[in-house]
Amino acid sequence: MIQDPVSKTVTGVVIARHGKTLRVAAKNGVVLATGGFENNQQNIEDYLGASHLSPLGTLYNKGIGLKLGQQVGADMWHMHNYESLGLLHGMAFAVKPGERARLMISQQLVSQGRVFVIGDDGSRYFNEAEPNRHGHLFNHGQWKVPLNQDHPYLIFDKHQKKQLDQDPIIGQYQPYLDNLIKANSIDELAKKLQVSAKVLHQTFKRFNKAAEKGKDPEFHRPAKSMVPFGKGALYAVPLVQTMLNTQGGPRRNANAEVVDSAGQPIPHLYSAGELGGICANQYQGGGNLAECLIFGKIAGENAAEEKAVPDQADQAVDTTTTASKFTTKLTSDLAATQKPDYPTEANQYIGENDDGIGGRVVVRVTLTDDHKLANVEVLEQSESEDVGLKAMAELPKQMVAKNTVDVDSVSGASVSSQALKAAVKDALKKAESASTDSSK
Repeated sequence: MIQDPVSKTVTGVVIARHGKTLRVAAKNGVVLATGGFENNQQNIEDYLGASHLSPLGTLYNKGIGLKLGQQVGADMWHMHNYESLGLLHGMAFAVKPGERARLMISQQLVSQGRVFVIGDDGSRYFNEAEPNRHGHLFNHGQWKVPLNQDHPYLIFDKHQKKQLDQDPIIGQYQPYLDNLIKANSIDELAKKLQVSAKVLHQTFKRFNKAAEKGKDPEFHRPAKSMVPFGKGALYAVPLVQTMLNTQGGPRRNANAEVVDSAGQPIPHLYSAGELGGICANQYQGGGNLAECLIFGKIAGENAAEEKAVPDQADQAVDTTTTASKFTTKLTSDLAATQKPDYPTEANQYIGENDDGIGGRVVVRVTLTDDHKLANVEVLEQSESEDVGLKAMAELPKQMVAKNTVDVDSVSGASVSSQALKAAVKDALKKAESASTDSSK
């Protein structure tokens, strides 16, 4: 962020584009709408007290808005609040850190029958059959997100496994298939899960007793949903608590203005969406979408309103800290940015698309004499360093190998994938046009 040190007015931002650090001057205002911190492990540990939560949505929400707000003195609020969704109390079959978990709504196969969930010590810790409300369970008069477990497991027997395997979604889901653990006894299962065998024996004993007597005194799970475990193989599969979205971020007022610790608006700075959402402790159904629409409109209109610009020195950017140093009047580096002219040879065509996560994607496509794909080079892109770059590296190879643009997008990088495909299609369209012209 670029901020006047005297008036505290936000006058622009610093961005990275095409390998360069550029200043962008804001004519009337800046709107922070960068989303939450669902895929920032450090933020999750610091603000939510969880060792790991798997995002259900975009992988690009990494908390950049928190840093931008802190740079200009914004007050923070609702940092501890977030929503989950999915199986049980907002869970999913475990995936690797940084990967998107799959949203599954159906509860029956993981909450009814010879099945329960254990926490880190090998004991049950909630009513598996209770429907969640965005990850919240009813707790003594209020709806709360259950305490997150580092290593929760779904425990079931061969009869339950048969049903899970036959489910058209779960039975084909790779994280379920790859992480399935089998044991021939409770002791063997405890050893594989690294929990106390004594505790796990007690957990099975209490569950079976509750199922037989038709009453679960610990968690009040409905008797009809519990079936005693019999003899035979036992199974476990790791679970993870999901993250739908966070609510924390810079505090905003009714005008969508970002405010400082004294409650005073930071001039020309606004916010919208889940970055600093209005939900403090729980979540009102439909609230996230409504907030995006309402505060997006308010922030956009107020930021676009023409304002008097205070007298200020210009700001030369310290690219190490992205702080502002003042010299003469601020101008935008974008105005001087020109698109490079990429060279082409015979059967080579340049394609462009501006809809990537980082903006412009440029490719050079080489065709054979019979118009088949010979090579796809990515000349320019500003996609994210994790999944976005994976799409830029993998998709060109697949396109050439299959001689088609219509290849599967990279999971978690659908926007980057679509932008790359569109750029290649643009190049092919130019090739078709050139071929038509030459035949006339």
